[in-house]
Amino acid sequence: MFRATVFDKLLDKATSNLRLDPDWPSILQICDLIRQNDCSPKYAVAAVKKKLYSPNPHQAMFALLTLESIVKNCGSGVHDEVASKVFCEMLRDLVKTTQHENLKNKILELIQAWAFAFRNSPKYRAVQDTVNILKAEGHKFPPLKESDAMFSADTAPEWADGEVCHRCRVAFSLMVRRHHCRACGQVFCQQCSSKTSTLPKFGIEKEVRVCDACFDKVSRPPSSTAKIEIVDTSSDYGPAQPQVGCL
Repeated sequence: MFRATVFDKLLDKATSNLRLDPDWPSILQICDLIRQNDCSPKYAVAAVKKKLYSPNPHQAMFALLTLESIVKNCGSGVHDEVASKVFCEMLRDLVKTTQHENLKNKILELIQAWAFAFRNSPKYRAVQDTVNILKAEGHKFPPLKESDAMFSADTAPEWADGEVCHRCRVAFSLMVRRHHCRACGQVFCQQCSSKTSTLPKFGIEKEVRVCDACFDKVSRPPSSTAKIEIVDTSSDYGPAQPQVGCL
């Protein structure tokens, strides 16, 4: 109960309609709670789902950003929840009923990104089916972003433990503190992990601590641009309905 209360307080903070920008520190703490099993994926997704129904569009958008991060950062437990038929139908209903174009576009963006990420996982077919149903209904999806193309269905690395720096092997002490690299999960001293970077594939848009090796990798320009490959199952649902009065 205590840990759930901590999660709820962080979620309230991350989705506050008084904010002007996303509260990335709170979102990262939410991800950590789930990854450390201090909050179950089922509870976390259900709590975020309630925020999606907020009449305040700012709170609903911050809830979508939080959902995006936990899907990218917290692994198969969260994937099982958001890729369920019930959850996908809920998102489809929100697309059809929201009066706010930015919320609608963000939901379409997330569903498309998940369909791309889970394209080789048959148990997550509900997401791909939802994309094709929405297309058949005449909804237009935004272009797939590079950060979404980078996202895979893999979880972020588990945090390693150790008594010495993974790189320079200096022993940790009261004077030499240990730090984790958010990209690889290994433990380093301050000198070997002094750089920061965003990690879009884990849903981390705020600059966080990374080791020198990971900084070099994430700073390297991409060699190619991934293209979306979603199986078309729209024919399973009959012909598309004519869109009367659509612009």
